[in-house]
Amino acid sequence: MHLPRRESSGLILATLLLFLPGMPGVVRGQDTTGKEVAAKVIESTPAKTTAPWEVTVGGPGWLANASGISGFHGFNQNISVDVGQILRHINVIYAFNGEVRKGRWGVFGGLLYLNAQAGTPEGSGLVSKVDLGLQQFGGQLFGTYRVIDGPRGWLDLLVGFRDTYIGQQVGLQANNLAIDAASTQLVDAVAQRVAIRVSDLETLIRADISNKLAALDNRTPILPVGPVTEFLKGKIFDAVQEQIQSKLPPLEAAIRAKVQTRVNQIKTGLENQISSYLTGQLNRSFSFYDNWIDPLIGFRGRLNLTKAFYLTAETDVGGFGIGSDIAVEAYAALGCNLTRNIFSEVGYRYLYDDFRDEGANDFLYQVSLHGVQITVGLKF
Repeated sequence: MHLPRRESSGLILATLLLFLPGMPGVVRGQDTTGKEVAAKVIESTPAKTTAPWEVTVGGPGWLANASGISGFHGFNQNISVDVGQILRHINVIYAFNGEVRKGRWGVFGGLLYLNAQAGTPEGSGLVSKVDLGLQQFGGQLFGTYRVIDGPRGWLDLLVGFRDTYIGQQVGLQANNLAIDAASTQLVDAVAQRVAIRVSDLETLIRADISNKLAALDNRTPILPVGPVTEFLKGKIFDAVQEQIQSKLPPLEAAIRAKVQTRVNQIKTGLENQISSYLTGQLNRSFSFYDNWIDPLIGFRGRLNLTKAFYLTAETDVGGFGIGSDIAVEAYAALGCNLTRNIFSEVGYRYLYDDFRDEGANDFLYQVSLHGVQITVGLKF
């Protein structure tokens, strides 16, 4: 039995439409008797896909210079150390950053650790050598939300924190010959002033002792280490002044009585006392450690220039008096997708901290780290 062409084509069309996805509604046709029939079309919805996990790891090489102001107990100094000086004295350095993302949400962070040591000969002062040590750690962690995502790029909102740790050490080596000579010169000058009844003890101590302790200031550090030992100059001045004043009455009496043997005895004892004290104070090591955590907010974005090249930037600000008074970081780079899974970036990073710990050390740290950063990383 054969259906007329018109009727058969109508039924075939209705049957096909039943299996076409995304075509809701009713299709009408005619049966063999010419009556209109309806074929109900079943609507099918596309299956939902879940966003895949994305993992990115990188090894940033940050060639950072250090500049700013740092100090202790109110003794502050300018710091300006270029990356070449730092690199020449590094013992250990490592850096890492990474990101885990699923859809619009992610976690992004990184860390940097540096350990460096340097020794500086000081020449003719009362200190023959100063050894510097520096340990610095910075670790940050952000939760991220992608507010813009498209084929040309994306923009993330960042909320997180940065943990900063700084350790500084200064080791002193006394110049014994210079100390003996300075002690003798000071005591001889004091005896001469006593004989002519002139009192300028402070001037003598500054000329023969304090002015020869310039190494304690660390004014031109070869590592970004603050003047950890500058406070020692005042301590030494006060102690030497007290030692001399305790011997002035018997020294003056011996000089007035013209008993030279007694004068020489007092002078020798005072010279040895001052020399021994200076040697003990200038053969010591001093250490300082501090740590603070800054809350941070910021943005991070990317603009695709071509399939291979892109621009990326990141900035955050924080502290707000919780850790630092203010902490600012900024980074911008040109990136290249070397392969589907390997990328590289060349850019510039700037990090500034304005931190003050008004505790026992009264530590001030207003220092910026800034320089070129080269990164190589992997995407999974």
